[in-house]
Amino acid sequence: MEELVDVLNFLKKAVLSTFSQLVWLLGLLFVFGLALYLFARLTRITYMKSVGRKLDIIFTGWIGAPVHELGHAIFCLLFGHKILEMRLYSPNSTDGTLGYVNHAYNSNNVYHQVGNFFIGVGPIIFGAFVLSVAVYYLVPNKDEILFSIENHSQVLVEGIRGNYTEGVVAMGHTTLSTLKGLFNLDNFSNSRFWIFLYLAICVSSHMELSPSDIRGAAGGLISMIVLFLVVNMVILGLEVTGWNSMFGSQWEYVKIENYATGINRWVGISGALFVFASVISGVNFAASYLLLSVYNIASGRGLINPLW
Repeated sequence: MEELVDVLNFLKKAVLSTFSQLVWLLGLLFVFGLALYLFARLTRITYMKSVGRKLDIIFTGWIGAPVHELGHAIFCLLFGHKILEMRLYSPNSTDGTLGYVNHAYNSNNVYHQVGNFFIGVGPIIFGAFVLSVAVYYLVPNKDEILFSIENHSQVLVEGIRGNYTEGVVAMGHTTLSTLKGLFNLDNFSNSRFWIFLYLAICVSSHMELSPSDIRGAAGGLISMIVLFLVVNMVILGLEVTGWNSMFGSQWEYVKIENYATGINRWVGISGALFVFASVISGVNFAASYLLLSVYNIASGRGLINPLW
């Protein structure tokens, strides 16, 4: 009976370690990935119920769709998948797609399987990166905005690792400082800022994931969970049996927690960029809904319901 309890405690520790590591590494991506997905979907529905799909394709699709598909393609290359066919912008009136990336991989390769997660959510990650690059090159007071992102990044890490109050406060501060920095009155007199706004609208409108994107990401996430669980069981098993002593001082390089400083920086900055991208996407939805609702009311069709 005592041996059974030891085994169960061992499994419990491995599962909890796996869960905490994945929340640490991917928690902010899940939270803001959902926000970006919802804002993009609400914006798309607003267009569809007012001016129609064609204007959405013409106005935002020619930039937003290629960025979306490049998000898939880049992670295909990073995780060793073979791109069979790619269309960055090829509107299809039959199935509603604007582009696609068809890829193949070795289903027996764990690295390839894990890659499916990042390929699936690639448009969100790459879209947030593109928005940050657009800020750097096009927004006049970029230093103020980028400093805010850097300043709040580590507090976001603390939030995702358990200090939820501080994390929520950091999100609020990042949101407010981003809005204040972007919509500075001086920016509106600069032509580059208007180019940025248009690019931001195009990119954020197409960060919505398709059902196939979500299915692919879900399969990759399951593979990632299994991989982390197996690795944690091996590491814990070596520690329980004392065999880790055979590695000497090299053992400290085995556990992921020993790389916390570098990981925290990466997670914090990427999380702050996701907050920033969510703010842009939210502003885009609010502005689109307001303007197109006015158009709908003037056309005698009433307010738009963007929920369904």
